[in-house]
Amino acid sequence: MLILQERCEGFTGLEAAIVLIAFVVVASVFAFSVIGAGYFATQQTQSTAYTALQQTGSTLEVLGYVHGIKRADDEIGAIQFNVGLAPGGKYIDFSKMVLTWTTRDEIRIYDANEPLYNTTIDEGKWGIVGIKPTDAAGDTVLESGETYTIYVNLAPGEELGPGEEFSLELTSTSAMSLIISRSAPWQIDNINNLY
Repeated sequence: MLILQERCEGFTGLEAAIVLIAFVVVASVFAFSVIGAGYFATQQTQSTAYTALQQTGSTLEVLGYVHGIKRADDEIGAIQFNVGLAPGGKYIDFSKMVLTWTTRDEIRIYDANEPLYNTTIDEGKWGIVGIKPTDAAGDTVLESGETYTIYVNLAPGEELGPGEEFSLELTSTSAMSLIISRSAPWQIDNINNLY
């Protein structure tokens, strides 16, 4: 009877080893499945992000400073800034662009000047006053390597006083929106860098 007990103990140890090996194998298979699912989810997320970027189109970026131009009575009456395409952008048709002007007191959509590309912009309108390089002038489609100078001639009564904040949003169906938020300086000069 004593010999039988020794053999049982040896057999129990062998069973424990087999069960331990089975658990390790099952845990390895489970870990591999979880890692595989993680890689799959990451690839799906990346694919979705690239598809969304392709559908939204090109992106505008501000090149340089945003300038506020004094009109009279220590008020800013016009905003001027340069825009270009962000790297990888295709083109943006500015004839379909909508400009929204927002201050603490109002929200207003400014109409585009007629013609859109002109050296003078009417009050209460926006337009393109400069295109670089100069041989690109002739259309209002911003392409890679081009820079447009945008001029917003504020409507009478909408001038910015010292310290006033504003937001300006350029929106198009073929591009992501560009939002510029700045404030007028406390001392207004003829031409002001807006921060």
